[in-house]
Amino acid sequence: MSVRAKLWGTIPGPIRRRVDDRRGRFGEWKQGRPFTGALLLMIGGIVIGWVPIQFATELAIIGGSFTVIGLVFAAMVFLTGAFVMARPELSTIFGVIGIALSILSLIGALGGMFVGMIIGIVGGNLCVAWQNPNPEPDTARGSSGAEATANEDVQFSWQGDQ
Repeated sequence: MSVRAKLWGTIPGPIRRRVDDRRGRFGEWKQGRPFTGALLLMIGGIVIGWVPIQFATELAIIGGSFTVIGLVFAAMVFLTGAFVMARPELSTIFGVIGIALSILSLIGALGGMFVGMIIGIVGGNLCVAWQNPNPEPDTARGSSGAEATANEDVQFSWQGDQ
């Protein structure tokens, strides 16, 4: 028996059940979204933002416009990861935007010494490649096929009055 199992056995039953329930709900929530890609985008944004913050005092004397640009790119890369977590159906769009912003972070933040840029690119690629394992049925068409037949009979003015 491992140390973890021994320690887990010492925790009272109601607390163990509550922790297991919350872990299960988190697993279900995580399954329906590109969690790893979004997390890597957010970590990449933090790493990209770390470089301008570290050099802010030196660059403030010279004129720190690059510091501000680097922080803007870092915040935008971080936000693309947060948006992917919130709206997984738009993961392809936000993944591409995250990749582009990670590359553009070379301008103001040196891409987080290239480490944040690479983490952001990998996270964006994971978001682009993600496919929903549980696609929901398309409810926009409705339950009956009446809308489809009604739209097929429409004659537009450019087709002529024949």
